[in-house]
Amino acid sequence: MTAPRSPRQRWLRVAGALVAVVAVLAATQLLRRSLGIQWSAESIQSTVDSYGAWAPVTFLALTAVRQLLALPSVLILTSAGLLFGAGLGTLLGGLGIALNACVLYAVARFMGRDWVLPRIHARWPQFETRARTAGPLFLAVDTAHPWGVLTPVYFAAGVSGIGAPMFILSVGPAALVRAALYSFLGANLLDVGSPDFWIATSLIVLAGVLPLAHPGLRRRLRAIVDSSESAQ
Repeated sequence: MTAPRSPRQRWLRVAGALVAVVAVLAATQLLRRSLGIQWSAESIQSTVDSYGAWAPVTFLALTAVRQLLALPSVLILTSAGLLFGAGLGTLLGGLGIALNACVLYAVARFMGRDWVLPRIHARWPQFETRARTAGPLFLAVDTAHPWGVLTPVYFAAGVSGIGAPMFILSVGPAALVRAALYSFLGANLLDVGSPDFWIATSLIVLAGVLPLAHPGLRRRLRAIVDSSESAQ
């Protein structure tokens, strides 16, 4: 049986992990500058295209560590359509987002679970129970939603009780949905004003507002707004 870690050992582990993260961030920012990647789908396209036959692998590698390169999922997935077309762009974009989700999940499991989880339980005792029951559905909806916030949600899943197989099953298919929306847009990005461009834009907007059709979600949003107004 493994002896429990002392507070000093836990803090040293967290401090070491933070130092490692800072070092990786500095290194990847230097890499981003050397690659010449800017905040545009065209910049990502030119960078990935320069690798020729290795372009798909390069794209997946960039997507898997996109946070370190400060690349939002919208840019990454739109550039997938611009680079590879709607079909292959959907496949590579979905796989890339799923890989990125697994990286964040694993980092949170390694770095934060032992340290963060007791502090979450102190405020929300039902956190793990709720995460196991409602978490997988929330992960799927948030990943598929074109405006869903991904990074903090995947980190939270990593410190929760959601197991790795369930996490992958929740995120994988949903990532393809999100990728399809933006890859279709990217495939028509150079033909702004065409029917396909407006169809792609309309699909993203429609998918964005579709969850509001659920009466339960509307009640929750209204309760949040009302409580905010009451606090003010």
